[in-house]
Parts: sequence; structure tokens; C-alpha cells
Amino acid sequence: MSLLTLTLTVSCRSPQATPPPTPVGTTSLKVAMILDGSHTDKSWSQGGYEGLKLIESQYGAQIDFQEGIHGDEQSIQALRSYAEQGYDLIIAHSGGYIAAAETVAKDFPTTKFAVVSTYAGNNQNLGAVGFRSGEVGYLTGYLAAMKTKTNKVGYIVGADYPIYQEEAALFERGAKARQPDIAVSTIFLGSWTDTEKATQEAMKLVDSGVDLLAINADEAGIAALEAVTQKEGVYVIGWTKDLYELAPDRMITSVLQDIPALVLNAATLVQQGRWEGKLYKFGLKEKIYDFAPFRGALTPEEEAEFKEIRDRVVTGRVDITP
Repeated sequence: MSLLTLTLTVSCRSPQATPPPTPVGTTSLKVAMILDGSHTDKSWSQGGYEGLKLIESQYGAQIDFQEGIHGDEQSIQALRSYAEQGYDLIIAHSGGYIAAAETVAKDFPTTKFAVVSTYAGNNQNLGAVGFRSGEVGYLTGYLAAMKTKTNKVGYIVGADYPIYQEEAALFERGAKARQPDIAVSTIFLGSWTDTEKATQEAMKLVDSGVDLLAINADEAGIAALEAVTQKEGVYVIGWTKDLYELAPDRMITSVLQDIPALVLNAATLVQQGRWEGKLYKFGLKEKIYDFAPFRGALTPEEEAEFKEIRDRVVTGRVDITP
């Protein structure tokens, strides 16, 4: 995979970055990662692991990872262990690791730490790479309003981290831009793995009349998606990967997140000596986000309308600030 041209958002500034060179050869870079889920979960954690492998491939880096890391105590222990082993970059692949990363980063000021989330950083050694999540939040909300027949739509997400609060707020804004009187329901599950809770909450929304749900909740969300699409007249928007095969007749589209490329960008900044402990954000323009094919879920007229709205979002003509 070749590196993407980067447009960085650092704190409140938006400087244009020169395109980084394609990395070649072997370096002495050592990179470690902690994951809250399984590296084979077909979702967020797997995307992070694939990014770590991409760093290994692109830079010849020495890598290691730990999965299923939960809670501050366990997270601090894992991060500290990698820092003590002399890793150059330690990636905490979840917004839930921010407090733990802050604690350990203070004790190892020469080690670079990256949280994969929306986080301002400490302006020194701890920063973040994240998505411009408002873009897809707005566009999925707009799509949901375009396709609902009951005028009731829902957004389900695993946790209430700032990035997902932003996504949820923009989902509602996008839906109401298309249909001002639409009813929008948002559920933060508090888990990415609790399949039973996710299914129960999704079915409650369906029972209340919601006929289109955007579901961003990893393995818990996949279970919910499979359950609600058994109901007649219920449609879904998937997340992270193209989930079309899970419900071919009910999938409007999926939000595609190039998580490996996002993770690679963190290593690129460190390798180039440009890591400043700030927030670096990427989105549709850099092709870190995209949408899966509609495969007939939209009419030609609806596709044209969506393309116009998408173009307006990418060029800044639609306000997607939280």
C-alpha cells in the first residue's frame, strides 16, 4: 500500500503537509500496540493490528501487540512494559486508553505514544491520530433520513468517547438537514463486545418504529445488525468494513474506515521526526474514510443527491463542526 497524501489537522490549526515519501528499507523503529478486542474481530481491533503489520512491512519495524487489554490498571501495565522495553512508538488503539496513556507518557518523556481516537494530546510525546468523524456522521444521518419510511432512525455505537459523541451529533444534524421533523435515537452501549445488550437495544429501537439503523459497535454491532435485519422493512448502515454479505437485501451501505492507513500515519510522523504530541485528523479527502457501493439500495436520483451532499461536506460547504 502506498502512503496517502496527508492533510493534517493539528489542534486548532490545519496546515497543509507535504506528501511523505514512500518508506523503503529497514529501520530500527520499534512499535507496539495494545488492543481492547481481538486482532481477528473483523472490525476495529483487527484494523489496528493490520495497521501494525503495515508498519512492519513499510518500515521493516520490530513490532509487538497485546489484545484484550481492559481497564486502567491492565492498560497502564501493558503500556509501561513496552516503554521499559525501549519501544519508540506505543499505540493505544482505543479512546478508552487515554487516561492510561497520559499516566505512562509522563514517566517516559522520550517515548512516543499515540492514541487512536479524538484526543488533543499533551503537546510533547503523547498525541493521537483520528478520523474527522463528523463527516461520516453527517452523511450517514442524511442517508438514513433519505431512506426511512417511518421517519424514525437510529444510531448505535459502542462507547461515548468524544469521537463518537461528535459522530452522533452530526448523524442527527445530517438526518434533520434532509428531513427536519425526523425522530433520531442514539444509543451508547458502553461495550464493543456485549452482543446480547447490543441486540436487545437494537430490537427496542425497531419495536419503537425505527426502520433504519446505523450501527458502529464492532462485534456487538454485527450481532445487532444480523438480528434487526431479520425484521421485515428494517434497513441498516454498517461500519468499519463492507458488511454487505451479512444482509445483502437490507444493507444501504457501510462506512469504510481505512484503519491500517490511519495507524500507519502515526508511525510515518514519528519516523519523519514530526510527531509533536498533538491531534492529527484524517477523513474523506485523504481516503481514510469512504462508503461501500450502494448496489441498488439508492435510486439514480438518490445517488446523485448523495454525491452532491458528499462533495459539499468534503469541500467545507457543509458545517460539520461538533
